[in-house]
Amino acid sequence: MVNIQNNNAVIGALVAVVAVLSALVVVASVTQMYALTVGLIVAQLVSLGVIGYITSKAREQRHELFCASLTVSK
Repeated sequence: MVNIQNNNAVIGALVAVVAVLSALVVVASVTQMYALTVGLIVAQLVSLGVIGYITSKAREQRHELFCASLTVSK
């Protein structure tokens, strides 16, 4: 599980990866390297899926911490 403190750094790195992959998709499509273009698009989708997974896990962890703090404060 990713710690909440590291969540922003990991997501920032993955967003940078997606941006680089986007630039490479444009270059590969202009040079008509279709297999490479499809591979890069699949890599983008995987990266975006990882971003979604990390975000949902972090949100779930924050929710659990919030519920625990409510329980302790009662």
